[in-house]
Amino acid sequence: MSSYLFVMYGRLLAFLLAGYLFFDRAFAYLHLPGSPVFIAEMVLGVGVLAAVMSTRYLKVPIRDEPIFALLLAFAVWGLIRTLPGVGTYGLDAVRDAALWYYCLFTFFAAAALARSPELLDRMIDGLNRLTPWLLLWLPLAIVLIPLAPSVPKVPFSDVSVLSHKVGSATIAALLALGGLWLLPWTRSHRSRAWWSVLALVAIALAATQNRGGLLGALAGGAVGLAFLHNRLALAARFVLIIAIGLGLASLLSLSVPVAGLQGRDYSASQLIANIASLGGQDSPGNLGGTVEGREQLWTRILAKQRADHHLVDGSGFGQNLAAEVGVLDEGKDTLRSPHNSHLHIMARLGLVGIGLWIALWAGWYWRLVAGCRRLAREGSHVRRQVAVLSMMVTTTVLVSCFFDPQLEGAQVAALLWTAFGIGVAVTTVRPWFPGTTDAPAQSEQRR
Repeated sequence: MSSYLFVMYGRLLAFLLAGYLFFDRAFAYLHLPGSPVFIAEMVLGVGVLAAVMSTRYLKVPIRDEPIFALLLAFAVWGLIRTLPGVGTYGLDAVRDAALWYYCLFTFFAAAALARSPELLDRMIDGLNRLTPWLLLWLPLAIVLIPLAPSVPKVPFSDVSVLSHKVGSATIAALLALGGLWLLPWTRSHRSRAWWSVLALVAIALAATQNRGGLLGALAGGAVGLAFLHNRLALAARFVLIIAIGLGLASLLSLSVPVAGLQGRDYSASQLIANIASLGGQDSPGNLGGTVEGREQLWTRILAKQRADHHLVDGSGFGQNLAAEVGVLDEGKDTLRSPHNSHLHIMARLGLVGIGLWIALWAGWYWRLVAGCRRLAREGSHVRRQVAVLSMMVTTTVLVSCFFDPQLEGAQVAALLWTAFGIGVAVTTVRPWFPGTTDAPAQSEQRR
């Protein structure tokens, strides 16, 4: 009976991810008077309890999958570098440690699927049901982001009900787009085409405000196309739709009559300017200034790390890195990192941490690409497509977090680490538990 906790965790995880996809930060807390409670940490608490009560479902995947051992090494190093800061900085050190401890989502997702493989089918069905609603909501959510300061707050908090980050919206749209074409059995080709147009509109609107999200979506989309049999024809259609849409919008000077973030309009001209700036051309408005500011922040933090002789082991957790290098005034706590999750790992965990980080993802992609080839030979179509979708999501996140500290918040980190765990689970060659690994095969027959 205690193993049922992992089933409960899987269901709570699906609910958590759906809430983040739709509402982002507004869904992050249970806003109680004077004491916000993080929903992600509550779900992780259920996972911890399940692991304590049914340890074998966690031990067997870790034992059988070398990539989990590498992830465990990364987490242990994060813990080692966090503990000294707890005594000095208290909860700030714990909060900053989210950069590594959200990887628990990976271990618990794998354990939940080991206990109950049919959870994968439920997640797939849930994504298919939510996709139309998500694609109807995302363009509106993106356009309404600049109005966040003037609309009501979530009760007992300073968080706006429209606090959807542009980068998070891009990831959600790419996930929906990938699901439409990789898991297509519930919709006709025409239906998928129309919903795909709406997904592209959401990505284009987000790209007018955030170039990191645009690069992430392009990279994630390229990964998905690489594994589709009709990739050239599908890519040509997408390029044609985008070209026609941008051409018409430019000729008609179409724009959304709402002021965008930092003076950037929701318009075709702004999107074209953002795309042009990716190639190194002079950036209009504040685009160039944004890049300069981030480069200065990154450079100062790494220079201080070298000066403090913490290049190898990292600066640890708890201190405000941006304030320490004079980018922010003391006491201002809105930015605590290099505004780049990869460099944040380098700053907090040093060369040891970034080395483990690079090895971890290199090993994971190697594992999944090889797994996709094997699953294709075996005819395990659904599992292969889920693995490809996992790679699309992780690629989008890993690229976009070069420009935005997304891994420090559960809204994106929970999705990334869950995709990591699901990717390993669907490509495993070892029966984690006799009698449970037939579920994916059964799903192949139902589809």
